[in-house]
Amino acid sequence: MARSIGAQLGLLAFTAAIVAGLYAGNSPTTILVRALLVMLVACACGQAVGWAGKQVLRDHLQRKKQAIDGEHYQALNEADGQPLDQQGAADSQPAKAG
Repeated sequence: MARSIGAQLGLLAFTAAIVAGLYAGNSPTTILVRALLVMLVACACGQAVGWAGKQVLRDHLQRKKQAIDGEHYQALNEADGQPLDQQGAADSQPAKAG
């Protein structure tokens, strides 16, 4: 994800630099050198933005999963009438003969 965003932003910046250089009437060498430099910088910035976006999305999904798991755990506790920890302990103890 981060690399693809970096590549897309780099190519967009490269194209914009070429169009701006042609519009300004610069020489082809100047246009290409500037466009390559802009592409490298934009690619690095795009990768940083992509990495940050990936971390934000991962954090959001983890929090959402934990909330769903917590709701599920709470629903199971309410359905059984006792906490799962106590139920597991009660199942492992032998029944008293009477």
